[in-house]
Amino acid sequence: MTNITKGAVVKCQANGNMEHDFIGTVTKCYENSCLVQIDEFDPKDRMNARELLHMTVIANRRMEVLVPGQPEPATAPIISAS
Repeated sequence: MTNITKGAVVKCQANGNMEHDFIGTVTKCYENSCLVQIDEFDPKDRMNARELLHMTVIANRRMEVLVPGQPEPATAPIISAS
């Protein structure tokens, strides 16, 4: 499975909110889903996109990465005071 990161352009499958597939940009990643800004959509979904304020949460398994996003930042090691 492709690692989806912030800024990635993705093609999303239709879901309960949108009746047709759409293209969007990942704005935030969660454990198994992402918050996606809806950029391109079928004209029949115009009202749906508008009601959602052009944002929706999509499961990672229902997305295909078209353009990779920003690389994930390296996490600093945790140092404990002993």
